[in-house]
Amino acid sequence: MEFERLNREQETIFSLLKEIDKICSRNGISYFLTPRLALHAVRGGNMPDSPFSGGVLMTAADMERFRVAAQEEMPEKRAVESMYSNKRFSGFYLRYENTDTLCLRLNEGRNLQYPSLGIDIYPLRGKMKSRLGHLWNQQMETGWKQFCDGRSVKYSFRDRLCKIPVGIMFLGGRARVGRYLYMKLCKTQNVPDTKEYVIRLKQNTLYYPAEVFSKTNKAVLEGYSFSVPGDMETYLKVWFGSGYEKKLQEVYVPSMTVLTSARVGCEEFFQEAGSADSLVKERNRLYRKDAKGRKRREYLDWAWEYVKMKGAGRTLVQQYTEKKSRILNLYKNEDYPRLEREMKEYGKMMNRYLEEEEVFAPDAELMEIYISLLEKTGRTKQQEKVEKYWIKEKEIY
Repeated sequence: MEFERLNREQETIFSLLKEIDKICSRNGISYFLTPRLALHAVRGGNMPDSPFSGGVLMTAADMERFRVAAQEEMPEKRAVESMYSNKRFSGFYLRYENTDTLCLRLNEGRNLQYPSLGIDIYPLRGKMKSRLGHLWNQQMETGWKQFCDGRSVKYSFRDRLCKIPVGIMFLGGRARVGRYLYMKLCKTQNVPDTKEYVIRLKQNTLYYPAEVFSKTNKAVLEGYSFSVPGDMETYLKVWFGSGYEKKLQEVYVPSMTVLTSARVGCEEFFQEAGSADSLVKERNRLYRKDAKGRKRREYLDWAWEYVKMKGAGRTLVQQYTEKKSRILNLYKNEDYPRLEREMKEYGKMMNRYLEEEEVFAPDAELMEIYISLLEKTGRTKQQEKVEKYWIKEKEIY
């Protein structure tokens, strides 16, 4: 294979993907390229620019089989990290790495034993039949993540309470807890007859019908054949949304808080630059020092988005003023299916306003119709939220 178009980081990721494919083929393990790689494979066959785009999906059982198989036939300068082997690893997944490279994310602390370029292997989680068991697993995993990576993701007060039972379990040893949680999640989330798979990412949780992965196709990436799901349309739409084709044109912008290199190994880097602890402590010091400036930037970003929202609201007011009579007729005739279609954009704007704890209420009659529509369509939670903020707004004005 010639790497004429690839830079060194892309070469590294592509080589790791091929190694994963070979390990899976030898051991009868099924896998699927993550949607970004799959999209590039079926639409052009070229590697993405980002060194963080490498990823595959496996069922929870196959992920554990891969971990064991990879450790038994581990090539030189390779490593597989997980909660099972690393007490600071940040979640229930695997990372297959080339330790002769560097990928240090300063905002995520000391999550990796070998901070190097690698492939993230995410589990396709079967839905547990026990609701209580599902909630308990979710709480334990959320608590573990916060001990490992408490800053790159914002957690709610309810999420922060999940640290308590995990912290108590740490009295028996953090490494022991990591192994226990890993094996428990492998066992409980391996549901052979599941009708839906769950994929938990750092910022999002996605739900896929099991039929999407029932068949396997092949797609060529840089001249090499990899596995992708049979239902690619659903696979990409759930992950990216309906505009997934635009993802091909996205430009990768390197982060200032991430150090990557395919020429320098992580161990060699730390020998020259100092330990990972010292680098992370320096990053934490600068992060705290920049707190005021960061808040100011966040406020300016919020203010600009708020102004854009208000501007879009004014434009929408004009549109609904023109078709108000048609909406009133549909309401009087109780034609709720057509009325719901007419009020679709109104509802989208209402959701944007609710995020700012406001309501989009340019016209009292339209507002009454919208609330009535929510009631007729059974969206009671949305109705209660709209009525709550509308009452507050009327009290103010």
